[in-house]
Amino acid sequence: MTAPSDAAASPTQPALELAAGLLSSAALLALADAVAITVTVPLPAAGVPLRLAHHVFDAAETLGVDAVLAALAGAFVRFVRVPRWAGVAVAIATSLALVHAAIGEDVLRMALLTGGGHLEPVIDLAYLGFFAVGLVGAYAAGVRYSRTARLELLLVAAAAGALVVDHVPYPDDYFGIHGVVACGGALLGGGALARRAARLLASARRGEVVVGAIALVSLVGVLLPPSNAVRVELFRERCAVAPWLLAASLWRAPPLHGPVAPPPPSPWFRDRSSDPPVPATEPRLLPADAVVVLITVDAVGADVVDNPADDSLLPTMAELKRDGVVFAHASAPGTQTALSLSTVFSGRYFSELAWTDHGVGGTRYLYPAEDASPRFPQLLTQQGVATATTVGLTFLAGEFGVARGFREETVKVEGRRHARATELIDPLLDRLRHAGRGPLFLFTHLTEPHEPYDRGRADGTPRDRYLSEVAVADAQIRRVLRFLQSHFGKRWALFVTSDHGEAFGEHGGTEHGKTLYEELLHVPLLARSPLFTPRVIDQRVGLVDLGPTLLDIFGVATPATYEGQSLVPLLAGGVTTLTRPLFAEGRLRRALTTPDGLKVIEDTRRKLVEAYDLSVDPGETRNLFDLDAPRVDPALAALRAFFSVHTRREGGYQPPYKP
Repeated sequence: MTAPSDAAASPTQPALELAAGLLSSAALLALADAVAITVTVPLPAAGVPLRLAHHVFDAAETLGVDAVLAALAGAFVRFVRVPRWAGVAVAIATSLALVHAAIGEDVLRMALLTGGGHLEPVIDLAYLGFFAVGLVGAYAAGVRYSRTARLELLLVAAAAGALVVDHVPYPDDYFGIHGVVACGGALLGGGALARRAARLLASARRGEVVVGAIALVSLVGVLLPPSNAVRVELFRERCAVAPWLLAASLWRAPPLHGPVAPPPPSPWFRDRSSDPPVPATEPRLLPADAVVVLITVDAVGADVVDNPADDSLLPTMAELKRDGVVFAHASAPGTQTALSLSTVFSGRYFSELAWTDHGVGGTRYLYPAEDASPRFPQLLTQQGVATATTVGLTFLAGEFGVARGFREETVKVEGRRHARATELIDPLLDRLRHAGRGPLFLFTHLTEPHEPYDRGRADGTPRDRYLSEVAVADAQIRRVLRFLQSHFGKRWALFVTSDHGEAFGEHGGTEHGKTLYEELLHVPLLARSPLFTPRVIDQRVGLVDLGPTLLDIFGVATPATYEGQSLVPLLAGGVTTLTRPLFAEGRLRRALTTPDGLKVIEDTRRKLVEAYDLSVDPGETRNLFDLDAPRVDPALAALRAFFSVHTRREGGYQPPYKP
């Protein structure tokens, strides 16, 4: 029998130890995932069978992906003769590439915030290098300091602690960073176990069994794509690593369950760039000298405004509900402010616009600054309407492209600060005092409420403080409403809505921007004018319809490229059926909501699909993708058909991931 000391002298031993250490890392990661799935992920509606499939695929994928990496690393050490320093350099370079692919966007954002517009590439590379060296260093530390059984145990315990702690902060976001931290903890423990695992693999009988089992699991984990239902579950575990790698490399989008009959011809599913503009409604609903104010309030979900229990806290919203037009099913086109308002002002969805980095330092981010699509304030300005905006977020200034085209722009903020509501409403009211006799359109966006919810009451739960901030916005809207009522007779109109909602635990999420569920997409849309017919409208509408509506009110034609339709016939008390489809986008997810309430969400990054019937399942708890194919497949096909036509591709452009 070969003694351990002899085995250590074998030329294959370093390669074996490296491969064994990486496999041990995978085993620790798979074990941590199994515990986390059991403890932190609620049991799916489909029950125990789906939960078991979740466990099996997570373990198989984790071991499978790592087995491939272990085989490649072991082969490199065994057959490529390079000095030790060169091997370390290769390891760091490989780690750097993986870190950049996993968290490159997050790291760049950190660099922009740190540098304040200076030395961003250097800081970005330094951060990436820190994470990359940290991963290699974690493994090296595990190997170096596991000289005794006690130290080995301590290192494995430290690794387990890191894997546990990784689940605590930001439980619904920064999945790439969660994955990198998880890999670091697993590599520390794997390095500590490398020698012990190598001895196990070096043992003829036991080694053959272990290697055979690993090979079988690897084949299953890497080569067998899980079902759509299992994919949805895999991504509910916040620190999972392998599903992200496989979704980015091997998985394909879930196919339709069978052939789908082609939908009836529709102008919405073809290129309309050469079509003539849509003429304004005749006769006009408001007089030619109309004064119209649009106020969007950040992060207010429809549930807040709809709830009668909140009426005493939000008396202005309650008055608008009672005396105005209420769109009961209004949907935002995104769950991030820049995405949602860009669609409002351009009439086009995220994938149709050109997004590039714009700004300096902490304000540098992806914005449609270079996109040439006409914004509706620009069209109003060209037709002689006085247009003005008071800006409370830096990126709502015209140069960023989100809300371009206003003749007058009052910027009340610098850097990343959010202006207070009074800072925005005071100049808006001053502009109304100087309205004159011609047509006027005003816009502002209030950032109360917004996390950390510190501009209202200081006590209570986060939701209590959030509601108190909605009340701050409500009081400022009341000032505008009263001024319009007292100064402009019957020539005025006020629109109040939100850019998106806010999550407080629904689907395990908080705040906004992270999903396309209804707690973030369903927003209030209230309209008031002496010439509007007060009522509640149940037909589904979208904020994408606001641009055409406001153009129509001022008698201006709507460009054919706009994806919304005018709501003027509904505001006038008439009956009309809106034919345009309603979509939403965010973080490379896309959603379609049909008129009967079927909602389909396709995540092109994770390669999965969700479908819900909002009419009977408003909480979106029962995924119908595999349960109601005759209904889901046509909607999914329509979603894909729309974006196959309406995704910007000029010059090789691809819609980016916007965190």
